[in-house]
Amino acid sequence: MRTSFISLALCALAFTAQAQPTLRGQITDQETSEPLVGVTVALPAFDTGTATDTDGRYELRVPGPGTIRVVFSYVGYRSETRTVAVGSEPVVLDIRLAPTFVEAPEVTVTAKARESDILSTPQSVAVVGAAGLARASGGSALEALDEVAGVRLLRTGPAIAKPVIRGLTAQRVLVVQDGIRQEGQGWGDEHGPEIGSADVDRIEVVRGPSSLLYGSDALGGVVQTTSDDLFALTDAASGGVNVQGLSGSRLGQVEARLGGRSGATVYETRLGLLRAGDVATPDGLLPNTAHEQRTGTLRLGRELGASTVALDLQHFQSELGLFEPDEFAVGDDTGGRFEIGDPHQTIVHNRVGLRAKVPLGEHRLNLVTGLQQNRRREFSEESGVDPALYLRLTTATTDLRLHHAPLGRVFGTVGVSGLWQRNETLADETLIPGGTTLDGAVYLAEEWVLPTLTLSGGTRLDTRRLDVDAAPGLGVAAQTRSYTALTGALGAAWQPRADLSLGLNLGRAWRAPVLIELFGNGVHEGTARFERGDPDLVPEASLSLDGVVRYLTPHLFAEVSGFVNRIGDYIFPRLTGEVDSASGFLIYDYAQADARLVGAEFRLDVHPHVAHGLGLHLSGDVTAGTNRETGTPLPFVPPARLTTAVEYRTDTFGPASAVELRFGPTFTAAQRRDDVDEIPTDSYTVWDASASATFALGGVTLQPVLAVDNLFDARYVDPLSRFRPFGVPAPGRSVQFRLIATF
Repeated sequence: MRTSFISLALCALAFTAQAQPTLRGQITDQETSEPLVGVTVALPAFDTGTATDTDGRYELRVPGPGTIRVVFSYVGYRSETRTVAVGSEPVVLDIRLAPTFVEAPEVTVTAKARESDILSTPQSVAVVGAAGLARASGGSALEALDEVAGVRLLRTGPAIAKPVIRGLTAQRVLVVQDGIRQEGQGWGDEHGPEIGSADVDRIEVVRGPSSLLYGSDALGGVVQTTSDDLFALTDAASGGVNVQGLSGSRLGQVEARLGGRSGATVYETRLGLLRAGDVATPDGLLPNTAHEQRTGTLRLGRELGASTVALDLQHFQSELGLFEPDEFAVGDDTGGRFEIGDPHQTIVHNRVGLRAKVPLGEHRLNLVTGLQQNRRREFSEESGVDPALYLRLTTATTDLRLHHAPLGRVFGTVGVSGLWQRNETLADETLIPGGTTLDGAVYLAEEWVLPTLTLSGGTRLDTRRLDVDAAPGLGVAAQTRSYTALTGALGAAWQPRADLSLGLNLGRAWRAPVLIELFGNGVHEGTARFERGDPDLVPEASLSLDGVVRYLTPHLFAEVSGFVNRIGDYIFPRLTGEVDSASGFLIYDYAQADARLVGAEFRLDVHPHVAHGLGLHLSGDVTAGTNRETGTPLPFVPPARLTTAVEYRTDTFGPASAVELRFGPTFTAAQRRDDVDEIPTDSYTVWDASASATFALGGVTLQPVLAVDNLFDARYVDPLSRFRPFGVPAPGRSVQFRLIATF
């Protein structure tokens, strides 16, 4: 009987394998009809795919029958997306890819519950790849976001840059690293994300509310940094070294990477070291702006049949001087440029992440969980070796998603997420009370895929509990607060032609108030303000309508997006007119009012057919924020901006390949709003230039990059600088040299 049962089970498995749908075909060059080797063939909905062989052929088993989307992508060619109905019989799909110089993102991993192609995404998405990261200067990979329309950086000196999306920042923009929420001291709008550039291979930005997938804090948008796929490693050992020098702050940086595969086990380790001196402006050096940074990451992965499990350990450590603009005095290079004086800050951020992908028949289960701790110490001349301020934040997060099998043309995901967070104040100075946060959520996201139309929608229920510790010095008694929020989104992406896509998205989002907004009562050195919280604050709730149009041909990519975002109970610091006698800082009270933000972004990349190597890049954005109760503008909304660049690229030039030259200005409008407590700034123009190429030397590939920021040493005040009220100018001309070696 037992033998008969085993035989029957084997027959059933064999029948299932034979009945599993198959997709096959050949990929060729549209102009030459030559087969293309190594083309990526992906099924985003199933997180699976393959690549073409030496004859340009591919064969891919589909997890189940129904309608699927297939994405064909290859460097130097325009990506193609096809919608195919598969059943019990094999389906043959041959594709001819057209060569192109236009770089447009093909896939988004952030905007939807599962990886999806951009043209079927109703939200506005931007991607910064390897080329953009290589051009960016400074110690943070987020510096590359300066090229993205609709995104700015709120800066506190050269070491801290926090993303601003469509006029929203701080806790309204969520930063995610490889699927895990980055939880540092994000409550301060001058605290930058603790992510080293050695750990970033790509940055993706979703502009607009994303609470459906990410809950609180994604009211303005999401910035996700990602590393290359660990399981794509095939060699026993491979790696690279990235060396960077920057003249403006005498920055020196070294990054190293080594990884490989042994059977079903893969590994990778990354290290980063950075040291920078006081930053130079057209007026001279800014004292006490030197900083140092050390990062290390170990990633381990194991393939268990069709399942994968990956573990990563990450360490981030930095020390930076805190420039005091009220005592601003231009300095000269006297040899002590790299000294970090008082006041200064040390930050240590450790993280453990675990990811698993498990196929369950035609379903798929994804688990992403993380444990991280952030320790922030601030020292002053008076405090000596003991920190004047010591904050410790410990966070555990988990996100479990079940991607169910297609129901005809409907794809969907059911998710459960949770967060536990402990905030502690461990020094004599008490800016915020301690507290513990518990958050749980359940959500559903579905897509209905038609031949030229993709309809999407979903809903999410969040519940949050905040247990606040007693803080007598702040006048705060122990208490518990509870919040519940129901959010969701409806979207449509219509592709009437292969080269045209129109998207529309309606989203509901929320954000819970944080400790400093509720109970803060003291000097916040980073913002140069005395801040007082309001315990009666309630969560923010927004309703946003976004529209985007994309047009993509082998020689042109155009994208235009617009939005209207109405935020109820918007939280903001309001100037009281009072002055704190001890510090001399102005006193701000946190308050609430209904707000509205409207704006638009555009991007245009043109590569004329008559001159394949020549290209023109244009992008720009404009945002207006209004306090609907007073009719006055919202603070920290950036002025309009236009970025232009002329580019020339060629596949070969002598011994070099992939040669790229870029040159162009960025125009930023004046910021003169007399009815807002912001120091006016003039309009300004900054020119940038860069050049890069690739050289093959045996088994090593070398890519030198030369870039010049602020080529003509323009003097201007950045409207999104924390030093703006003091008239401190932005950095002047800075020359960057980077050498990337891979083997």
